[in-house]
Amino acid sequence: MKKRLIAVMSLVLIFSLSFGGMIAAETETAANTNPEFIDWFNESFNWMTVENGSWSHDPADQISDEELEIILDMAMKQQTAVHWTPYFMIAVTDVEEQRKILGDMWDDPENVATEGTVTVLVLADQILSQEEGHVSEYKDYYMQVPHYAYYDSGQASALMSVAANALGYSTHYFGSINGEYAPFDITGVNEETGEEYAYQSMDRYVKDEYMRTWGFMNPFDGEVNEDYVYPVKGNAVFVCAIVIGKPAADETIESWGTNHARPKNWAIWEE
Repeated sequence: MKKRLIAVMSLVLIFSLSFGGMIAAETETAANTNPEFIDWFNESFNWMTVENGSWSHDPADQISDEELEIILDMAMKQQTAVHWTPYFMIAVTDVEEQRKILGDMWDDPENVATEGTVTVLVLADQILSQEEGHVSEYKDYYMQVPHYAYYDSGQASALMSVAANALGYSTHYFGSINGEYAPFDITGVNEETGEEYAYQSMDRYVKDEYMRTWGFMNPFDGEVNEDYVYPVKGNAVFVCAIVIGKPAADETIESWGTNHARPKNWAIWEE
């Protein structure tokens, strides 16, 4: 009888642990889903590009440093090729600095940035070749891969935008800028191809202490191996600038949102 009782109690314990584990797993799975966010995102229209000239000029509408930390940290969560994490982002909050970065290529500087915006510079390593001036030595899997550097920077930028949208902000992307503080200061001719090259180092905004870490060669939550940490200065160059802010209070989605399609350029393939 005693042995039978022990056996029954053991079965109860095993069942309880298993059932409890199933509940915990289901709870954890449920906690890791949020389909409502997708509906909110699509319906919020925060993802719409803000027209130049439609930004709020109110300093109270400028994204705070605390919020910047949140969205920049989210951008760093993006998966990348070989997890090179080639990008480095620099947030510029001063309005005159923003205007002298963006220039007048697309509109009057007064319209592209205001007292209510912040401009995030996205730079990337592994675009420059050693011949073009890349200061750190490429070796092994640390190599010049500009196609991946641009691709990965785009992914991280998109994730940052989603985070900004979730906090109530919208964006405007600039792939080309001509401000006086954004000169093409890395220029020359490729000796092998004969092609001219020109890059923007954004050196005014890159401090000597800014360092980029190669994610793949370091643990997710552990001590960083300094062998895989590289200076931003001399290695990274401009990829894009992202203006973040809120539309002016007297604007409507019809007036502040750029009137461009978001076509469904996708398919689910079946044989």
